[in-house]
Amino acid sequence: MMINAKDIRVIIGVIGNVLSTVVSLSYVPRFIQIYKKKSVEGYKVNRQLLMLAKCSLWVLYGIPFVHNDSNSILVSTSNGVGFVIEVIYVVVFWINCNDESRKGHDLISLIFVITFVSTVYSITILAFWSSPYKHILVGVVCDAFNIWLYLHLSLNKMEKNKNFTYMPFWLSLVSFINAGIWSAYALIYKIDIYVLSEAFHKPCS
Repeated sequence: MMINAKDIRVIIGVIGNVLSTVVSLSYVPRFIQIYKKKSVEGYKVNRQLLMLAKCSLWVLYGIPFVHNDSNSILVSTSNGVGFVIEVIYVVVFWINCNDESRKGHDLISLIFVITFVSTVYSITILAFWSSPYKHILVGVVCDAFNIWLYLHLSLNKMEKNKNFTYMPFWLSLVSFINAGIWSAYALIYKIDIYVLSEAFHKPCS
C-alpha cells in the first residue's frame, strides 16, 4: 500500500514529538541536582517560565478549534508534553528555593506569563470565534514571541558569560535534527509558514 504525503507528515510529526521531548528533558540533570541539594544556588528559572508561555501558545495554535488542519494537533501534543515538563521544573525550583525575595520576583513573572497567555487565549476564543483566520492570528503571535524569546535568552547568556556558551554536542545534534524534522513537517502535504519559522529557531533553544 502506498503511503501518501499526509501519512508521511503524520509520521514526521510523531518523530518531531519524540525529539522535542528529548530536548525538553535535557534540563533534568540540573533539576535533579537542585532536588538533591535542596537548593537552587545561582540558577534562575526565567527560561522555564518563558518556555511555559511558548508551549502554551503553540498548544493553542495546533488545536482543531484554531487550525483547520487536523494534523496540526501534533504541534499541540508536542508542546503539551513540553508544557508539563516545564511545570515540573518550575515546581521543583519553587520547592527548593529558600530565597523569599527571589520567589516573589519569580511569582510576579509567573503571573505575567499567565496573564499574557490568558489574554491571547481569550482574544482568540471570544473575538475570533467564527473567524477562519484564527490560525493566522495565533501563528503570528507565536512566531513573534519566539523571536523575542530566543533573542532575549541569547542576550542574557551573552551578558552573563560575556560570550556565547554552546550546548553539549549531543543536544546540539538532536536540536538540529529536530529543527529539520519540523521543517519537513511544515513543508510536506500542507505548507505551514508559522511552524516553519518556529523550526528555524529551534536550534537556538
